[in-house]
Amino acid sequence: MNQPIENPSKHGYEIHHDTCFGCGKENPLGLVADFTFHDETGEVNFTYSFKRMYNGAPGFVHGGILSTVLDEAMGGLCFHLGYIVMTDTMSFKFHKATPVEKELQIRAWPIKKAKRKVLLECELTSLDKEILYVKGEGAFHILPPRFFSDKLTGGKIAIANELLSVNKLKRAHLFDRIET
Repeated sequence: MNQPIENPSKHGYEIHHDTCFGCGKENPLGLVADFTFHDETGEVNFTYSFKRMYNGAPGFVHGGILSTVLDEAMGGLCFHLGYIVMTDTMSFKFHKATPVEKELQIRAWPIKKAKRKVLLECELTSLDKEILYVKGEGAFHILPPRFFSDKLTGGKIAIANELLSVNKLKRAHLFDRIET
């Protein structure tokens, strides 16, 4: 018998399937990004270097890939907060062309939780935060647990459901800092 899960998730791959385009470690074409959650700040915050194969213009990341990684960061944050979600709307302001093969900082944080939605913001910056490449926001529908399946978790449904419950319980206080 497995021991109960006591600690909330720290990484996106703990909940999602191994071939996910965003976090899956077994997707050779995917981003293989970490989507690390930090309890101190209540946000997803990690460094990332885009591969050259994600070029739009030579030497710069394609806007669709930038949108994808930021969508995944916000969605991953929702999982870390204990919610199963689906993207409702997103918008991004692309401030500067984002270079490939350079270590960058990605952050996502919650802004407001409504009855059936979580609103978030995100950004992609240089490591020293002096250059803002992309700033965005998104609204995510909170889905009922029946939408979380073995298919979505890659067969990890029991662990994922327990981890989501632990995440929600141990991180509920983070919503005290934001609008509800």
